[in-house]
Amino acid sequence: MEVGKENIKKFPAGSIIFEEGDYGHEMYIIRSGEIEIYRSRDTGQTILAKLKHGDFFGEMAVFTGMTRSASARTLTECELQIVTKGTFDQLVKEPVVWRMLQKMSDRIRDFDDKVEDLLVEDQLKKVVQLFRRYVAPTVVDEILKQSDVDKTIDLSGELREVTVLFADIRNFTTIAEKMQPQEVVELLNTYLGEMTHVVFRYDGTVDKYIGDAVMAIFNAPVKQKNHALLAVSAAFNIQKVITDLQKENKEIAVGVGINTGSAILGNIGTELHLDYTVVGDAVNIASRLCREAAPGQLLISEKTYNQVKKSVKIEEMEPQIFKGKTKPVGIYNVIGLTEQIQRPRRKANA
Repeated sequence: MEVGKENIKKFPAGSIIFEEGDYGHEMYIIRSGEIEIYRSRDTGQTILAKLKHGDFFGEMAVFTGMTRSASARTLTECELQIVTKGTFDQLVKEPVVWRMLQKMSDRIRDFDDKVEDLLVEDQLKKVVQLFRRYVAPTVVDEILKQSDVDKTIDLSGELREVTVLFADIRNFTTIAEKMQPQEVVELLNTYLGEMTHVVFRYDGTVDKYIGDAVMAIFNAPVKQKNHALLAVSAAFNIQKVITDLQKENKEIAVGVGINTGSAILGNIGTELHLDYTVVGDAVNIASRLCREAAPGQLLISEKTYNQVKKSVKIEEMEPQIFKGKTKPVGIYNVIGLTEQIQRPRRKANA
């Protein structure tokens, strides 16, 4: 496959031949030296192939007219033969080209396999990065185990029964008015941090922080048969932790509301800002229960109570009709647990 000398070009070691996203107008045949094909991501670079004398690369972009799916750089000083699409069309009748096409086919198939593996790896890394902020390490491990089985992680959206927990620091605005801004931030970090650790201990997912409140969900992203009891156990232990911390600040108290019901969960937002969250009536009722809760009180809905009634001591309260609801919501004040999921407490200063 001979091409004019004007199509021979030398590149020093470390040269970038083309980058991912560039439009391809030519392919290259290596006359001497070594080339590396790679992809760059936030998590680092992944090497897809290392090529040497006689190999060719960059061909698919030429044939399809699409952008490059990977980058290429020289590992050593290289001499490359440039073949444009027009030149290739002229030479395609030569027998040697058919051998090259077969080699090209084999390498494309190998490349596609590597890209597929890389895409799965990239997806897993993104999931891990996303959920490490919101869930306990045990839940992240469970996500990875599930992905090993079916090779997919669907965060696009689904309707699922979840238990939603809201925990809110009472009278925080009044408390904060007596403090310096730095002290307010330190106080928030301490109390929100302690509540978050308890949520993680019971395999919950921190959906978001809303000012001085924590919103957590159970039964997502990993399904949990006993999600209502996990949430109630977490809430009961949140109140225990806050009681301990009141030795340092007597004014701090927390009200908690919990509801179980169907909600839509998934990645919601835009490319600029994306959150894994839940939306729906189940969330709204949990939020309303939290507002109704007095300092130190844990209120649960009738739907949650129906799933944990054998494990809680309660005081039945007057049902309420919340805004947007036509039927009253049954409310129960949890005053104790006859059964709870035992999880070791975090060591002091851990």
